[in-house]
Amino acid sequence: MRGLRPFHLVLALVLVSAVALVLRQGRRVRDDRADVLRALRAAQGPRLPAPASAGALTRTDPARYGRDTLYELVDGAAEGYLGRGFEACLASTYAFPGAPASLEVSAETYRFTSAEGARSQLEADRPSAVHDVPGLPAAVSDGAVLLAISGRDLLKLTSLTADARGGAALVALARAWTEETSP
Repeated sequence: MRGLRPFHLVLALVLVSAVALVLRQGRRVRDDRADVLRALRAAQGPRLPAPASAGALTRTDPARYGRDTLYELVDGAAEGYLGRGFEACLASTYAFPGAPASLEVSAETYRFTSAEGARSQLEADRPSAVHDVPGLPAAVSDGAVLLAISGRDLLKLTSLTADARGGAALVALARAWTEETSP
């Protein structure tokens, strides 16, 4: 066996330097925690707001749909969603208080690979007689259906009960969703 050569010392110095650099970078606190939180939320997939944040009494357990199961929710229209870059969906039904019966709203939020896919799907699902929703710049409604976009997510709300309060419930849900999903 031969003794240590300068080459061995250089290799050891490079290894020690690399370990020190990794340790130093790993212990550094990130400056903007909000960016980290936004990235984590985006990675979670589509989200629906908590019932209380929209004035609802309850929400059914959300059902999740992927590329292979979307047809269970939108039978006959799944190919259009998939062609626009559909990734995942979360669907639930909200119940709002009222007399003589509660008002129910179906909520579906779809995640696409791009914001353009979400916009394209909104245009495909747009009811014929819609108006912009005041205070929600990327939302349209006809009073019974409301569509809204936030980044690459599309929200579709449908009033399941013929009730004059349906439009207000749709807007309340859309506002809560927008607040929770906006970057």
